Amino acid sequence: MEKNVLKVRMLGTFSLEYKGKELVLDRNKASKTTQLFQLLMFHTEDGGISKAAMIDALYGRVEVENKNGSLNNTIFRLRKQLKDIGLPDSKYINIQSGMCRWDGNIEVQVDVNEFRKLIEKEKKEKREEDKLHLWMQAWKIYKGEFLPDMIGEQWVAVENVRCRDEYFRVTEELCRWLKGHERYEDLHKVAHRAAEIYPFDEWQVWEIDSLIGMSRYKEGLEVYQNTEKLLFDEMGVAPSERLLKRFKLMGERTSQAAGALSDIKERLREKEAAVGAYFCPFPSFVDIYHVFSRMVERSGLSVFVMLCTLDYKVDHVSEEKEREKSELLRQAIQSSIRKGDFYTRYNVRQYIVMLIEISQENCPIVSKRIAKKFNKLSGDRKFTQVDFYVASIGEMCEMEV
Repeated sequence: MEKNVLKVRMLGTFSLEYKGKELVLDRNKASKTTQLFQLLMFHTEDGGISKAAMIDALYGRVEVENKNGSLNNTIFRLRKQLKDIGLPDSKYINIQSGMCRWDGNIEVQVDVNEFRKLIEKEKKEKREEDKLHLWMQAWKIYKGEFLPDMIGEQWVAVENVRCRDEYFRVTEELCRWLKGHERYEDLHKVAHRAAEIYPFDEWQVWEIDSLIGMSRYKEGLEVYQNTEKLLFDEMGVAPSERLLKRFKLMGERTSQAAGALSDIKERLREKEAAVGAYFCPFPSFVDIYHVFSRMVERSGLSVFVMLCTLDYKVDHVSEEKEREKSELLRQAIQSSIRKGDFYTRYNVRQYIVMLIEISQENCPIVSKRIAKKFNKLSGDRKFTQVDFYVASIGEMCEMEV
């Protein structure tokens, strides 16, 4: 039989459950009655919240003539709503000596309060095993940001930062312990959920580490590739050095694990018909550069590196427009350089091209061809142009010294 406890979720979303049934307090998630209820739930472990603090949280930034009267009216409406959604008869809210408290006759279980209690207990623990247990419990409870639909409210924003910082800390500790004890399945579970909640905070590093630990390199590479695409599409940035390090390690392990000749042949075969220049991810381009720099030293091969940069003649360009222009530049490069040349995307505004067996005099011909193709595809030469910088691999090597 389901225990008569009102379960309140505030991490990741806002929801209520009573006797196994979900309750909807108000269709308007930002209503004053909803905010009042959330404040009461948040302060159930603190002995309540003062009316003054409640008024400040609800009406501090709103022009209201009689704020105390407005609070009383909101309390009246909330009591009616709570009764209408099926909670037992009660006053629900007790007001005494200027303090507002939830009626203790209706037991509540609030996830953010459980999370905060676990964090406080964990900080006092000395034994590693006990800390581990508390880390895992806190990780399970945290399903996302504190009241994400109310993040514009100051009290919510403050608590959101506090909870997120504690979640990052305990999850980092948990990942480090699990990896150190080679519990890779558990590490994968912990890191994968963290990466789902916070995809731009490099939890994928721990996820990839867990897959490397289980020799699941193909899955690890998929995580890397999906993360690389997400970072470029949403932020216009390249993967961090930590992620690149995992990418290279998986590449080495995958090569070592390659089996039969037929499998190797399949892996080396281009998945699409070879048309135009060869595009490769930035880490692969770096490796190709190193190979050709050695070849230049040994054989005198003529190789030039060309940096293609999008230059906007306006002060502000939207992320969507930047991605669109970046793709057009990629297409222009793809169709303008030879099949034996290589190129990669460095960031949302820049591509790097490696031109093989070409003279310095012919490099401007290539850049003009790319610019002409880009202008044709873009159609707005007045606002966007491509700038070019060319250097031989020999010059690049001198810069490194």
